[in-house]
Formats: sequence, C-alpha cells, structure tokens
Amino acid sequence: MVRNLVLILLAGLNFSFLFPVNVLAFRAGIPATAYVFWYALGAGAIVLAIALAKGQVPRLAWPHLKSNLISGLLGFAFPFALLAFVSGKLPTGIAALLIVLTPAFTYLVSLAARASRFHPMPAAGLVLAVIGVLVMVVPAGALPTPDMAGWFLLALLVPFCFAVLNVYVQLYRPPAAPDFALASGLLFAGVAGLAVLVVATGQYYLPFQNGDPQEWALPAAMAINAIVWPFFFYLINRTGAVLFSMMNVVGLVFGTFWGILIFADSHSPLVWVAGLLMLVGFFLVVLAPQAAPAAAAGREAA
Repeated sequence: MVRNLVLILLAGLNFSFLFPVNVLAFRAGIPATAYVFWYALGAGAIVLAIALAKGQVPRLAWPHLKSNLISGLLGFAFPFALLAFVSGKLPTGIAALLIVLTPAFTYLVSLAARASRFHPMPAAGLVLAVIGVLVMVVPAGALPTPDMAGWFLLALLVPFCFAVLNVYVQLYRPPAAPDFALASGLLFAGVAGLAVLVVATGQYYLPFQNGDPQEWALPAAMAINAIVWPFFFYLINRTGAVLFSMMNVVGLVFGTFWGILIFADSHSPLVWVAGLLMLVGFFLVVLAPQAAPAAAAGREAA
C-alpha cells in the first residue's frame, strides 16, 4: 500500500507539470490541437525508443491493435481535443472541475462494469473531492451565463472518457503486454486521430516557428507525457482504475502550487478549504480496503 501511495504521488506530481507547461504553450500561440498532436508524437517516439531498447516490441496482433485504437482514440485524442475545443467556451476554472471529476466517473464506471465493489470510504472520499472542487469554482461564478450549461454538459465527456479508459485498461489490457509497448501504441493511435483533427480544423503549426522562448513548453510536454503513459499502464495493473484515478487530485493540488510559484497566482481562502477537502478525500480513497484489480487475462472486449 505504501509503495502504491508513493507511486500515485509521483505520477500526480509529474502530471501536475502539464498545468504550467500548457499555460506557456498557449501564451506562445501554439494552436491547441496542434500542440497536443506534436507532444503526443514526440512522447510516442521517446516511449517507443525506450520500449525497443528494453526489447518490448509493440505487437501487431488484433487484441493489441484494438487496445491501442480504443485507448488512443477514446482515452487520449478525443478528450484532449474536446478539452481544447471547449476551453474557449467556458471559464478557466472548469478545467479543474473536469480533472477532479475523473475519479468520481471512474468509480461509477468501475461499479457499472463490476470491476469494483461498493465501499463507503472511497465513496465518501470521492464525494469530498467533488465538493472541494465545487467550493473552489462555484462561488467564483463558474457558469456566469445560462448558455454555458450546454458547453459544460458537453465538456463532461472529457472526464467520462478518461474514466472509461481507466476501467477499460484494467479489464481488457492484452495479457502480458509490456507497459512501454502499450504506452507507445496509445500515443501513436492518438497521433493518428489528432492528425485528422488538425487537418479538419486547419490548426497547422511547425515547432518553434513563432520564435517565442515559451515554445520550449512543447518538448517539456513531450517529456512529461513520455512518463505519464508508461506510469499509467504500470499503475493501473497494480492498483486498479479507481485508486489510480486519484492521481488527478494530486495533480491538481501540485498544479495549483506551480501556478502560485511560477505565475504568482493568488487564491481566496475558499481555494485552500477546497484543497483540504480534496486531500481528505484522497486519503479516504487510498486508505480504504482495496480489492485486487480484475485481471485482463481471460476477458475479451465486446
């Protein structure tokens, strides 16, 4: 349990660096969809090189290709592209709400798929995490106009897709598939989907064409994602989808800290109350009795 907790904290810490890096990328004028495309491509190349060096050659059998396509398109390309699309339609604080809703959606999807059993401690912890986010964004006027409700409902597909990805990988990961090979497959499948979106939206961009020093956010995002996705497959296999999803709470807490440290963000006392609620919720989930993750072996996706 202690080792899993440390690994989740490390995964969340690494994930949190995307918050300031994304801000720098957008300040540099990198189009959102093209930005995700390029950092997925770079991270995929890094992870593939490591996989080949470790002798983890990606497999082309249908179960592996199917897993890559479903994970890369549903869990990476579509939600990240949708998040970029709705970012201009909703207040910035909604990003925090969407990210921390991922554990709650994961828990519900996991219960529906019978990958988890109901237990009051994680249920209470996830409720506290959601309440913490609501405390942070609702008093500030998260949805200042009624017409934003539709965009918000559409944006809820983002944490739902992440939740489905978490549970899908727990249940239907190809047996004995190496972590780095799976991570490279997910990233390159995401690249294929994002390439279509780049063409469709006309968001063409070549790295460093703007001459802005903040464009170094792009290789930083590549490095972060090269760690995120092998970590993802490794931890899902160890902890299960619900416990792993609490990495999003850790990421948000550290991400808030980076905003204060790097961009001199200031927050009201409500934000600190929200952070405390999320941390208590995090420990309720982590310290709850955990059933062994359902094994992928012997289970076939429909």
